[in-house]
Amino acid sequence: MALASRQFVEMPRTRIEGLLASFPKLVVPGQQHTTVETEAIRYVYQPIGEDMYAVLITGRQNNIVQDMGTLHLVARAVSDICGVGDQQDVVQHGFDLVLAFDEIISQGLRDNVDLAKLRTIMEMESHEERIQEIIERNKEREAKEELKRHAKMFDQQRREAAKRGMLEPGMGGSMLGGGRMGGSYEPLLAREPEPVRSFAASPAAAAAAAAAPSIGSGARGMRLGRKPRGADLLGALGDEVGLAQDLAGMAVADPVAAAPLAAAAAAAVAPAGPAALPADMKGVHVQIEEHITAIVNRDGGLEQMEVKGDLSLVVSDEAYSSVVVRVAAGSQQGAQVKTHPKIDKRRFQSESEIALKDAAGTFPLAQAIGVLKWRIASSSEDAVPLTINCWPSPTGSGSVDVNIEYELTNTKLVLDGVVVAIPIPPGAQPTVSDVDGAYTVNRARGLLEWQIASIDATNASGSLDFSVPGDDAGAFFPVAVSFASSTPYFDIEVTAVATPDGQDADFSRTVSLVPDQYAVI
Repeated sequence: MALASRQFVEMPRTRIEGLLASFPKLVVPGQQHTTVETEAIRYVYQPIGEDMYAVLITGRQNNIVQDMGTLHLVARAVSDICGVGDQQDVVQHGFDLVLAFDEIISQGLRDNVDLAKLRTIMEMESHEERIQEIIERNKEREAKEELKRHAKMFDQQRREAAKRGMLEPGMGGSMLGGGRMGGSYEPLLAREPEPVRSFAASPAAAAAAAAAPSIGSGARGMRLGRKPRGADLLGALGDEVGLAQDLAGMAVADPVAAAPLAAAAAAAVAPAGPAALPADMKGVHVQIEEHITAIVNRDGGLEQMEVKGDLSLVVSDEAYSSVVVRVAAGSQQGAQVKTHPKIDKRRFQSESEIALKDAAGTFPLAQAIGVLKWRIASSSEDAVPLTINCWPSPTGSGSVDVNIEYELTNTKLVLDGVVVAIPIPPGAQPTVSDVDGAYTVNRARGLLEWQIASIDATNASGSLDFSVPGDDAGAFFPVAVSFASSTPYFDIEVTAVATPDGQDADFSRTVSLVPDQYAVI
């Protein structure tokens, strides 16, 4: 009985079944021969396990030495994929075995592969599948976090709108009650555009937005408690969340940077817009987000280098609505740091503390409030944290040898999920001779994607060597890089968060550094 088989020559099914049924009758037990011949067919076989054979059926005119080599590779592949197991293991791994047979034999001829290359090919397939599964899980989680964040913001706006609606006409929200700012308080903007208007407004969302001013204009007869809060909220958010999921899917499925200079960024799965808030955040949450742009020409000259970052607060506990944030910022050459107009700038410059100018003021609840931002621009190649050198060398015989090296020049950073995407000629199959990390060939997009799980001071350099048919050295540019880091480029750290009377407040933090454009052109 055949457990797993593959046919490489056009032949009727009845003929194949007849050949397989004849094999057990031709094998003589106890003999050391591994070949059996009939008038037109040669069976080359090898025992694997106690009651199984690997059998290669060829013509008598074939080179028997080559057939024996092919059979040995097939048997080793079966043992490598299935282990020492029994027939049930072979049946369970049947699909993987068929894939391995296709890599070993193509159109009836042996391919130039060995067991090491076969393992690499098989692992590459499973690696792509794992990456896709991780991407799908990230998309689902980010969409849920985005929904929670929007729900909190809508809920907070409803409460504020209700408070403004209860004021007497003419008072205009100029009152201060309970130490909190009234309606004249303008919330600090975390970033532009505001989170509520981050996406194209659906009809339901537009209706919900239009309802807010009518409440604040003194329509005393209107009440927010007529319907369950969740029903209106989810109705207003339904289309926006769908759009957020689409945008997140675009960022994952098509990691190529929007600018024409960037060719790919496969590992960057961050959604568009502000980062999602963690589910376990404390009463005060600090967000440090940085976006880096680095464009280097193929000769090593720096075309553009810029880092933009901001520090935001999310206060979800009313007891901490007037917190003071202490930071430690190192000296960064050329860094431009600005505080929000409602933040005490002199206090920040003299004491490195972020606090509101108005001692009676408070931060809005459940909103990301941008309080500090910075910009670093440089014309020095040394400022680029991760340098990529691409050296294509035509051999003169119809192929190009390509050597790509990376070097982490800023060793305080830890870069995760690094993907270096190199364009390759259409339809070309690169031959990789040496790689630090892993690689995949994206034939649909014409890219060789070099993947390094993490780059830090312990593996600050690495290389990838491959050859590919062609003669155009410029075909391998632009090279695009994507990564994510939980260490900021700007040397800034939140040391403590305290109430105005000096009591320490428990806080959480997230730090992210991602590239907007990172390419060698």
